[in-house]
Amino acid sequence: MAALAAAGADGFGARRDVLERMSFDLLHRPALGGQIVAQLCAIETPSPNDEDLLDLLGAGLDAARIARENGKARGQTFLKTVEDALDLARRQGRMTPAHNLIFAQLWTRNGLEAPASLELHREDVISETGRRTANPAQGEALLEGLFNELIQQAEGEPLALHHALTESFPAMPPEMRDQVVAYSVGRSDALHADLACFWLLDPAPHIRLAAAQGLADRLARGDLPGRILATLVVLRSWMPEDAARRVVDHLLKEAMRKGVVADPDVTPWKIHGIRITLPDGGGAQSIGVALQAGSQRKMAMLLLKQGQGVKDAYTIPCANAREQKSIIERMSEDVGALTGTADCLHRAVSLALADGLARNLPPVPGLIEVARLCGLDGLRPEARSTLDLIAGMGSFAAVKALPSRQQGALIMASDEWWDRHEIIESWFEDSDEAHAVLDKARSARSAEAALWKWLETRRDWWARIMARSADVLETSLHPDATGFVACATALLEGRELKKIPVMLDIHEQTIEAWVRDDPDFDPEASLEDLAEAAPEPEKKGEVAALLRGTGLSPDWLDGYLTGIVIAPKIIMPNQWLPRILDEVLPRIDPSRFQRFMDLLMMRAQAVAEIASEPAEFAASISSRSKKAQGDWASGFSEALDRFQSAWPKKGMTKEDRRLIEIGAVGLSGADLPELAALIAERQAKNSG
Repeated sequence: MAALAAAGADGFGARRDVLERMSFDLLHRPALGGQIVAQLCAIETPSPNDEDLLDLLGAGLDAARIARENGKARGQTFLKTVEDALDLARRQGRMTPAHNLIFAQLWTRNGLEAPASLELHREDVISETGRRTANPAQGEALLEGLFNELIQQAEGEPLALHHALTESFPAMPPEMRDQVVAYSVGRSDALHADLACFWLLDPAPHIRLAAAQGLADRLARGDLPGRILATLVVLRSWMPEDAARRVVDHLLKEAMRKGVVADPDVTPWKIHGIRITLPDGGGAQSIGVALQAGSQRKMAMLLLKQGQGVKDAYTIPCANAREQKSIIERMSEDVGALTGTADCLHRAVSLALADGLARNLPPVPGLIEVARLCGLDGLRPEARSTLDLIAGMGSFAAVKALPSRQQGALIMASDEWWDRHEIIESWFEDSDEAHAVLDKARSARSAEAALWKWLETRRDWWARIMARSADVLETSLHPDATGFVACATALLEGRELKKIPVMLDIHEQTIEAWVRDDPDFDPEASLEDLAEAAPEPEKKGEVAALLRGTGLSPDWLDGYLTGIVIAPKIIMPNQWLPRILDEVLPRIDPSRFQRFMDLLMMRAQAVAEIASEPAEFAASISSRSKKAQGDWASGFSEALDRFQSAWPKKGMTKEDRRLIEIGAVGLSGADLPELAALIAERQAKNSG
């Protein structure tokens, strides 16, 4: 709260940065979300004046939605925590109808389905309004008053009216919500016909069906405007294949039979410019379209997301050409947006529509207005495979015409993209599945290997990101278009991932994101800062000096740690550390203890890495003196004996049994290359 207060005078950008940092904390500490709900419920009459608390909770909700879409369980965990807090406040009587409304607006604005705990009961509404709707006439009068008030607030704009209604829907009793829709779609004026079109794209199937039926009734009465019919011709293809769409299809057939003409009576606005970003690592792509009609200017804004569809679509009124140009320039400077064309815009939205419908997700209602203003009359979903998407580009033919050596050069040049396209900083895997792969790794080397193996399953995802990027680059005549096509094609054709430099970037940035995925991690820290913060490398004789008088030696430590890291079942530090610390703590200078722990963990890491390399391991052991080899064998044997439960008999191989046998008899009972090979084989199985 203090950070938000301090950012208040620094402009929108500073406030946005604070909220972004805080949303990261909220996802890692979801109980804070519950505390924000409690603080808002402690305010007797909450209002938009409680901006900081509301913005903070809104930032958390938005981050949670994105996290959930990106395959991160913590997004759902945060949502459940705050929804549980709402439910508790409701049961304790600390939520008024005003609370319900303001929370409902917050959930809806952040693209989330509001929880049932926000629904007011019918008696709550009666108590709040002081009116009873005992008969239909009174109920209709109440709805008439509601719409008149909201129409005035929305200045007669259908989409603004739709937003106002849908933001309040979650706080309404379900039966009242249905009454509002039924009342609206039953009206005969043009504004309510527009509202019905927006409700055809509602997430709730029963609202879509009510809207479709209302439009069918209007056709039967003879008061369905031709421009609405023209909208429905396109809109039907944006809808999931359900009862509502069947009603719309029947309506269109009836209109044709009756000779009702679909007559779009709105001339598209003039497009002055289009800016399109490359997709980020989560597949999100922003588009801005500068529009003009006479003296009026607007910006149409779209957010598309791979696998999710059209996530946002709205317009921003601009006071003048200067303001409009400023928005366009900010898109180019802040997010690297490139110049687009109407054709490129059409392709991008068509693909997004198909992505959404593959999951039965209609686009956001704002797309109707954006498509109308931008002249996207024939906009239809277009499901295309990644290979088809690439093959349809001019750059594909140009790449295929090149000798293989030049194609390879284009691929190798992808290590320079990062310098020219800042969005590539976001190209990494951030799902729970990716993090689980890294969490299970026993060492840095095994983590890298496991991630490469997992990235093999993500070839189509990244090829599609690159193909969508190539479309934007080709449209803007950027010379990198052919390189993006070459890399996308290489991914689909099975080229080794390590031989595609941009995949090396994705691999490295995924590990970096995994390391930084900690609320106590300084998000401003650079890699140089991290390097400076890392412990200094071990100096010669340093560990031996710290172990002096303990009865342990550095070689014993290496053997013991080797037995720990190669065990089939993970042995936690709280299990293996006491054997060492019982010896070290009574004798070590307290000021040197942290340094000892740093060295111990570095040794464990080094041991894990060398265990995977038979030749390095054998050379490491053979370079030690006979006494040192004996100490190593003693430590190794003790680890195997102490943690026998980490070597379950079920699933034990003959190689494991031989390894344990060598551990019992010592190095003298085994050939060193054999031991090295057995240890490396066990490490490989652990990593797999």
